[in-house]
Amino acid sequence: MSQITITCPFCSFSRDVDDSTIPAGVTAAICPKCRQRFTIAEASRPSADHKPEQAREVTPPSLTRCADSDADSNETGPLPVHRKLRFSFTGSAKEYFGIWIVNNLLKMVTLGIYSAWAKVRKRQYFYGNTVLGQSTFNYLADPKILFRGWLIAALCFILYSVGNKLNPVVSSVLGLLFFVAMPWLIVRSRSFNLRNSDHRNIRFTFDPDYAEAYLVFAALPMLLPLTLGLIFPYMVYRQKKFFVENSGYGRTRFSFEATASEFYLLFLKAAGWFVLLILAIIAGLVFFSAVWSEFLPLFRDIGETGASIPPKAIALFVVLIILLLNLVYLYFAIYIRTALTNLSWNATRIRKSRFISTLRVRDMAWLYISSAVAILFSFGLLVPWASVRITRYKLENLTLDLHDDLEGFLGWGHQGVGPAGEEIGDMFGIDIGL
Repeated sequence: MSQITITCPFCSFSRDVDDSTIPAGVTAAICPKCRQRFTIAEASRPSADHKPEQAREVTPPSLTRCADSDADSNETGPLPVHRKLRFSFTGSAKEYFGIWIVNNLLKMVTLGIYSAWAKVRKRQYFYGNTVLGQSTFNYLADPKILFRGWLIAALCFILYSVGNKLNPVVSSVLGLLFFVAMPWLIVRSRSFNLRNSDHRNIRFTFDPDYAEAYLVFAALPMLLPLTLGLIFPYMVYRQKKFFVENSGYGRTRFSFEATASEFYLLFLKAAGWFVLLILAIIAGLVFFSAVWSEFLPLFRDIGETGASIPPKAIALFVVLIILLLNLVYLYFAIYIRTALTNLSWNATRIRKSRFISTLRVRDMAWLYISSAVAILFSFGLLVPWASVRITRYKLENLTLDLHDDLEGFLGWGHQGVGPAGEEIGDMFGIDIGL
């Protein structure tokens, strides 16, 4: 056997390959570094005495490792490859600040009418700076269509507000109608957003069963008080599963491999951490009280008999307790949010490929707390900086473990979806993200 050297003409990557590993009739290769196809030179191909019936294009086994050994042997084209593609974010706080400040000023000047255009500009910036496999995402929604949805949302909000002031019964009826419509709004919102998002010119899809939507977003929440909240992890599991398994990339559906027991374990672990933190605070307060009683005479009020605690010290003590409890609650919320994000992404599959999310709770806690402090002391002007740094961290810790060729995914024709659900949900504060 002899060795030949194959060099990519695009990036100059080269590799020595045993000529016996290249089947006769191969005319092209795919570079494992830049993913470009190129023709194998005559001198680099093993000679064959016979002429093949039909030339085909494959990736030499030595150049790109095949991860799917059970691939269809009759399928032509490049064999499936195994590689890990990390998401990245190329935006900057300086760039986004210009978009953010203009959006907010125009929304104030137009009394909110510009919000549809502002939303599209914001999403186009974040989508356009999100990179996977050297290709960015695109947000394709028409702000004029979104504006019609905004008008419907504004009308619903006005009816609810006026009804709440005129008669509590009217507001209760409207609130009930909103609750009944909420699963429909959630489905329409996600359908609109996904079908107006694409990657590599292939749109995402969302085609759910409305009966299932009413089960997971209406029936299960009503069971929360009856089960004393014990059904909550299962409800979250079914909602995540609903979002993922009804979503698709072109004609390919995503799958969700997490189980309800994993969600129960996550919340049980979170509850354990919460109890430990509360016990730690109680222990700290007991220790503080013991130390305080020893040094209490030093803080005795002048002119009073006996030792008394100064009002300022009491106020400081109360503020300290409130601050600690809020920090515990914040950490608890960040822990659950981060753990749910990791669990949901790590359980998401598309064909044989899967996602890997490696967010860390302490990093997320630092990002959220430091960003909140920065926004507070900058009177809100550092919101773009906080948004960019949090988005960058989340994306840089998300990887697609690819066992398929991205070019093998097929897209559907575009199917329009009304934006009413998106805008109504946004105005009433419904969060419909993964």
